[in-house]
This record gives sequence, structure tokens and C-alpha cells, in this order.
Amino acid sequence: MGIHDLDKISFPLVYITTSSNYKFIPLNSDKELTISEILKNTDVGKDYGDILGNSSRMPLILDANQNTVSFPPIINAAVTTVTTKTKNLFVEVTGINKADAEDMLSVVATILQSAGFSLESVQITGAKNSSPKLEQKNMILNPSLANQILGLNLNTSKIISSLKKSRLDASPKGKNIVCTIPAYRFDIFGEMDLIEEVALGYGIQNLEPTLSPSQTIGQTNPVSIMLKSLSSIMTGLGYLEALNSSLTSKRVLYAMTNRNTSKIISVRDSKSQEHTILRDSILPGLLENLSKNIHQSYPQKLFEIGTVFSINTPISEKLNLSCISAHQDSNFTEIKSILQSALHTGFNIKIETKTTTHPTFEDGRCANVIINGKSVGVIGEINSKIIENYKIRVPVVGFEISLSESILEFL
Repeated sequence: MGIHDLDKISFPLVYITTSSNYKFIPLNSDKELTISEILKNTDVGKDYGDILGNSSRMPLILDANQNTVSFPPIINAAVTTVTTKTKNLFVEVTGINKADAEDMLSVVATILQSAGFSLESVQITGAKNSSPKLEQKNMILNPSLANQILGLNLNTSKIISSLKKSRLDASPKGKNIVCTIPAYRFDIFGEMDLIEEVALGYGIQNLEPTLSPSQTIGQTNPVSIMLKSLSSIMTGLGYLEALNSSLTSKRVLYAMTNRNTSKIISVRDSKSQEHTILRDSILPGLLENLSKNIHQSYPQKLFEIGTVFSINTPISEKLNLSCISAHQDSNFTEIKSILQSALHTGFNIKIETKTTTHPTFEDGRCANVIINGKSVGVIGEINSKIIENYKIRVPVVGFEISLSESILEFL
């Protein structure tokens, strides 16, 4: 945004681009500088030059006599400097979003108008419109909704009075209120914003809090108690808790772990390639954590308690516990003892294991985890090819069990 001495400008203005070698006398200077010098050597250039990115062309506003008016959005030219002798002002606002630029101009124009200036519009030929845009808009407010939200019992007249205290004109129309929104109040989008203005006009200090008619005593969810206890046990066993996103990628969840991809839950219009699907397993995320720390010392021991998702009608979610241990001597016996200790210490649950095969684990070193005759997870030594995929330098063992189908069933 730039404010200029209007009497120093000859219309029409043109908005062009030029090279960084273009010279003019910038504001607060008495000598010509190239645009490149302005960006490199002046405080304002250093502070705001990044806005222009790596563009080889620089924006410039020239008047009819080819005098430089502004190098937006960096600095004005010295020729239009505003002084105590300035009588007429010219305001220019540039931006990458037309609506935002027009909103900003409406604020500045309104401030100048309230200070006693008379406003004149500027015709913009390229956009085929004129500015500033100071058109007001009308919005309907339901008094009943306002009272319901604020917990008050105000009549229409009092609501209108409160709106006017917030500098919003208003008048009754049937059972509703028509509010006139000035152009500079572009922060008002809908009825809830109007209700906020009613509250401000009425006085926040006048809103009296009241107790809810129904009083209950809260308590910690038993599931939360169990999860906290399990987390403490795993930490006591020497494991560090990880917290990964439920959104992940096909690479992490399937490609790197040789898992089947037939039941993917994809995110529509994902903005990131690393967050395209919902996870159905926690273990791949922990392996990804290890791959980010291959230059750190071993052993590395991680666990995570989190939500996983599966395709049903509707999509179902459940809580899982996964744990991995990476060091030169890690083996099946070690990780099984960790699982046995965690479940027996905290919940007096005994487990059994039955040999199975799984694409993530080594054949012959993998088993189903069985509780009360029901398979609730898998445990074993991670497949050496998967370890190579992640560039991990030591053997890795791990397990993943469903808490929803094991511990939570005892709550």
C-alpha cells in the first residue's frame, strides 16, 4: 500500500514490469538507485524483497510523464512524497488477491473520509471497474437466535441499539432485523458475526454467567486410565513413546513392508503425498521412525498406542499397541518377554503364541499373539529385506496387538 501526493502525479497511470536494472529515486533518498540496489542495500528492500520471489521482472507504477510513482510492494518513489504541504492524496493498494486489496482500500478510504477528506473514485481500465468500492450490504439477523446464543431476553429495540453501538446501522423488518454492513467491515460474514456485534454493543461485562441446570460429576474415562497405565508400563520397560499421524502414505504402509494393498482407505483430494491414506497398522510408522534415526546410537526402542482403521460399513477404528526394538542382539525371545511383561504386570493377562507367516516378519520367526484362544496380533523378527528397505543397520523385532480385542474387553 502506498500513499502519495496526488498533485505530483499526471494521469493516467500504468502498471508494468521492468528489469532489476531500472533506476529511480526511492522514498527517503536523494539519489537514483537500481531496483537491485534497493532490494540489497535498503532496510525496506531487505525486509520485504522476499515477497517478489525469484522473479526476473519487477512491478512498477508509472504516471503519464513516465515518472516512477511506486515500486510495489517495496517502496514509493521520492517524487510523490507526502509532506505537510500536501493537500490531495492518492492511495494505491496492490496484492495477489483482488478482493483482499479492495477490502484494504475500503478501510483506508473510510479512515480518510472520517478524517475530513472527500473521496474520488479511480477508473481502472484493465479490470473494467472503479475503486474504492464502498458499497454497503444488508444482512438479516433473527432476534430469537441472538437471544438463544447469548442467553439473553432482549427485545428488538435493544438489539438494534446494541448493533448501533457497534457502528452497524439496523432496522426492524417483520420478526427480523436488517443490518447494514459498511464496506470496511469485511470481517462480518454471517449471522453469528452479527450476534457477536450485539454482545459487544450490549457489553460483555453485562453478560452474567449462570450455572447449567443439570450438574454432573465428571470422571476419567476407563479407557484413558488403561492407556495411561499401559504407556507408563512400556516406558518403565525402557521404551520411548512415539506419536505418528493416522494419515500416512502407500510407500510407508505397504510398499516398504511388503504388505497387501487391497483394502486401502484413501483420502480424497489429499494435499500431501505423505498423507494420502488412513493407516491400518502402527508398525510401519515405527519402522519409518527408525529409518530417520539410523545415525543415532543403538539400542533404539519405540512403542506407540494409537488408532488404526479398517474397511467395514461404516469404516471402523480400533486401538492398537505396537512396539519395536532395534539393536545388534534383538531377537524373538526379547520382544515376546516385553509383551508378556506389559500385559501381565498391568492387567494380569497371559498370552500364547502360535507360529504363522506374515509379509513383514521373517518366516519361522513370526507368531500370532493369542489371548483366551483369540488371535489379537502378530509378533516376530522383522524381515531382513524390509530392514534393508529402511536402511536400518541392525536387526529389528516387534509386535502389534489390538487393544480393542484384548485389554479393552476386560473393562
